[in-house]
Amino acid sequence: MMIFKLIDRLSSLSAWLSKAALIVLSVAMLYEVVARYVFNASTIWAFDVSYMATGIAFMFGVAWTAKVDGHVRVDVFSSMMPPRLFRLINGVVYTLLMFPVLSLMAWHGWKKTVNAFLSGEVEMVSIWAPKMWPFYSCIAFGLSLLALQVLVIGLRSLMNENTCRETI
Repeated sequence: MMIFKLIDRLSSLSAWLSKAALIVLSVAMLYEVVARYVFNASTIWAFDVSYMATGIAFMFGVAWTAKVDGHVRVDVFSSMMPPRLFRLINGVVYTLLMFPVLSLMAWHGWKKTVNAFLSGEVEMVSIWAPKMWPFYSCIAFGLSLLALQVLVIGLRSLMNENTCRETI
């Protein structure tokens, strides 16, 4: 189905954004180490960039990892099941349990993003004090895409389709 392919493509794009966040993390940490130990002048922003880039890399990578069936799973019972029964259980769990839970988490993430934007919320841990809504929006986007990818996986299981596997 066309919508399935669109969600798969968004998950793949999100994985590339995850890689970009890891590059940002690496550059920020390298800059901080050089600034601190070579020039004796640490930054006020490196801590915030590091935890935000790590969070963004994780949240942008989970939908793609679900798409390629890369999450950890215990296959003790499912390996003994007939494939048809496994697909049915997988489809029901993904569509009726995981999708609603992840959708609810995404909904709360978007609410937190809007509240942070409207209130002008800033990070209070460092003196840099960056705005928090961009970080929250990345978390909400990652959760939304994961929820959609889980729904696609569940519906594919119920329709007896193979899941889309790729590497990036």
